[in-house]
Amino acid sequence: MVKNSFKIATIALFIHLGGCVEETAQPVNSVTTIQSETESFNIRNPEIKQDIITALIDSDIQHWTNEDGSIGFYSQDAEQVDAIGYAAIGAYAARN
Repeated sequence: MVKNSFKIATIALFIHLGGCVEETAQPVNSVTTIQSETESFNIRNPEIKQDIITALIDSDIQHWTNEDGSIGFYSQDAEQVDAIGYAAIGAYAARN
C-alpha cells in the first residue's frame, strides 16, 4: 500500500513538474527587430521633399510615404536620413 501511494505521489509530482516547464522564446532575428522600428518626418517644401526622396532612392534606403504625407523609414537608417535631409536643406538654401 505504501509502495502504491509512493508511486502515485511520484507520478503526480512528475505530471505537475511537467506542466511547469518554462518555454523559452526563440531569439528574434536582430535584423527583423531593427527593421520593425520606424521613424518619420514631415517636409512641407515640395522641392526639398523631392530632393530627399531622390537621395533616399540613390542611397538604397527603404522609405515610404505615410497617410499624413510624412516620409517614413527604418530607425537603423536614421543617421543616413539625417545627413540626406541636412544636405537637401543646405542645397535648397544655396540655390535660393
